[in-house]
Amino acid sequence: MADGGYGRRAALLRLAAAAAVAGAAPLLLPRAAAAAGAEGGVVPSAEVKAAIDKALEKLITKAKAPVTLRLVYHDAGTFSKAAGDGGLNASIRFELDRPENFGLKRGWRLIEEASSMLKGTPAEGLVSYADLIAWAGARAVAVTGGPRIGPLTVGRADAAAADPPGRMVSEKSDAAALIRNFGEKGFDVRELVALSGAHTIGGKGFGDPVTFDNAYYTALLAKPWLEPNNPMADHVGLPSDHALPEDPRCLQIIQEYASDGGAFARDFAAAYKRLAATGVTWREA
Repeated sequence: MADGGYGRRAALLRLAAAAAVAGAAPLLLPRAAAAAGAEGGVVPSAEVKAAIDKALEKLITKAKAPVTLRLVYHDAGTFSKAAGDGGLNASIRFELDRPENFGLKRGWRLIEEASSMLKGTPAEGLVSYADLIAWAGARAVAVTGGPRIGPLTVGRADAAAADPPGRMVSEKSDAAALIRNFGEKGFDVRELVALSGAHTIGGKGFGDPVTFDNAYYTALLAKPWLEPNNPMADHVGLPSDHALPEDPRCLQIIQEYASDGGAFARDFAAAYKRLAATGVTWREA
């Protein structure tokens, strides 16, 4: 799409945005909620993208990457294909006191700050909180050495209230429950295993906490949590991580990613784009 056409649309959308709360998306007619992973929206102009990138490059450092990426998963994880609601819609801002979202207030503050930084730029009124969550997660992957994910679109509608509780997959789930939960959200087993690789960054004990690589999968095969003389055994991964290599379908993919970091990077990037579109209601431009 030509920048000139987008600029005319931007001018109209800024008029609609005048009635919106600060930092919120413009008042556009929503489309029906998308199926899991069905990307819509528009690829932003170079000027809008530059404004988003400038804000996120300042805010999303290596140290802040893990909480930022976790925020994406917990926002999108409320999607219910059966109910036709939830998903990546910034409802997380109303859900921060839920037990499963402990620690995510720090991540949400980054999104609020990024939204404030877009005021007075070509991105003002065009980029929602939900858009920023999706873009910030991609930045978190890139800044820690992972694949560059894109192009991402803008146009996600923000929720006005919390999504229903009890939809996040439990950290104590076995492989069957993980496959079922992700399947209900529209993801297959390969995507489940790829997306689980986000635990390669953060404090789960899978290698360098600020390096996005395939160390997660080599650790799943080594199973250090079973080593009786390993003083850190109890600090490596969650029960749901430990369960993955016990499933033959997951194990085959884990073995592939452990030996081929490039395959993991490619599959993660593709699965992330679907995650960033999960359950999204795309605003009409």
